Amino acid sequence: MTAVKIKMTLLSLLLLTHFSEAGVVHESSEPVMLANTYHPEQDIVFSHYRVSEKLDGIRGVWNGKQLMTRNGNHIYAPRWFLRQLPPFPVEGELWAGRGLFHVVQQTILDQLPNSQAWHRISFMLFDIPFGLGPYHQRYQKIKSWLLRQPETKNLRLIRQYPLASQKDLDKFMQQVVQDNGEGIMLRDWYASYHSGRSDTLLKMKPYIDEEAQIIGYKNGKGKYENQIGALLVRNRRGTEFYIGSGLTDQQRESPPEIGSWITYRYDRVTQKGKPRFARLLRERVY
Repeated sequence: MTAVKIKMTLLSLLLLTHFSEAGVVHESSEPVMLANTYHPEQDIVFSHYRVSEKLDGIRGVWNGKQLMTRNGNHIYAPRWFLRQLPPFPVEGELWAGRGLFHVVQQTILDQLPNSQAWHRISFMLFDIPFGLGPYHQRYQKIKSWLLRQPETKNLRLIRQYPLASQKDLDKFMQQVVQDNGEGIMLRDWYASYHSGRSDTLLKMKPYIDEEAQIIGYKNGKGKYENQIGALLVRNRRGTEFYIGSGLTDQQRESPPEIGSWITYRYDRVTQKGKPRFARLLRERVY
């Protein structure tokens, strides 16, 4: 290989490394990092983790050019909102406040963005998807960039708190529950970014939530006569059961379509393997 070719190859590698770190659009089809559920019996080193509130919004992924959901669906945000985003990839939660998930869903799924509605949305940042280095370096990069930006009213960095013990974790969880929060997230401060589910990212809630597919309906009785009484669903473990709790009057009149997916919550699994006290949280339409 000639000296010129060697120089060009080295230059190409340097440029590729630079742009990967700088965050030019990431074209990977790999899934973003997802959380496993934390169980108190897990043997983790608490001092290696940071804890934050789990926000009840919709995951947003900015690849440096487009804003998308975690599944790669395009989010049609106004230009003034997108102009606030950094030149490198970031991910976070599109959030309107506790108990306002419906506001987020109605706003970000509209292909004709309502500028006034988007002013209620905050992009709560927490990581750089597929970024290099340990989490604390990726977090610091976002923090340093935000500190230099005067016009980022809709961007905020989710604060990460240090932990020393299970007692600290329980205390933090108790405060989040008192504030009507959804739960908490644990992030390994020293871990690299992993595609898919990983124990370096853990979630903890006062209840369990999962997804299920609607496969049928049960007719209502009494005040729900001539309406839907419950949804027949099948979760990802193949368990079939009915969910009636949590259905709104509108959903009973016009239920989610068969084949669509929902998110539901429950407190534990019965001896027969079915979720106990299952309650519909929302339709999965993103």
